Amino acid sequence: MRTDIKLAAVALAVGFAAPVASAQAQQIIAPMVNSSSYQANYSAWDGFYLGAQGSLIGMKSHEASPVLPGPEQLLGDIGGSAGIFAGYRYQLNDWFVLGVDAELNNVATQFEFSGKNYGALKWDAAVRATLGYPVANNVLAYATVGYSWGRFDLSPGYKSDDAVFTAGGIQLGLGVDMMVTENIMARLNATWTHYGVNDVINGGTSEPSNAVVRAGLAWKF
Repeated sequence: MRTDIKLAAVALAVGFAAPVASAQAQQIIAPMVNSSSYQANYSAWDGFYLGAQGSLIGMKSHEASPVLPGPEQLLGDIGGSAGIFAGYRYQLNDWFVLGVDAELNNVATQFEFSGKNYGALKWDAAVRATLGYPVANNVLAYATVGYSWGRFDLSPGYKSDDAVFTAGGIQLGLGVDMMVTENIMARLNATWTHYGVNDVINGGTSEPSNAVVRAGLAWKF
């Protein structure tokens, strides 16, 4: 009789333990996957940034005026600038990052022809829209299109203080930004800007343009 009772107790214990062991085995072999398990992180480039930069500038200007020697002059120089930049980015998905970028620079360059100083670009500013592609987790390649303003002083060439004007024009560019740390961003980009045809004194026209290469560091908030 006691033997029958013991056998019945063992059978009952086995019956209760089997489902528990089976459930544990299923969890070990095939863990549960919920809807949040494989959500991508799209926040690597999201947010504001503020930084400082230095630039190398190649200037030229197509001048047409009876004041200057000859009917036309093509003036050029290579100089530099220092300034600040800021912007905001939003990463849409794994492929695209949209943004807006702005800068303000103090420029140290001048127009020269035959060794003579014909004037200078004093400062420039720009606002750009950016479209980027993350080539790595911390590297963003991007293209820009925007509008730039420049303050030109051509009084040395035109021999008049009236030959000072502010011009604006379209700006196109390419660049690469890299997150060195979670908050420090390094920048290298290049732009080309055409400031249009501008009237100056005595019926002359000035058509400046430049190509700029920039390097900078920013803090990403």
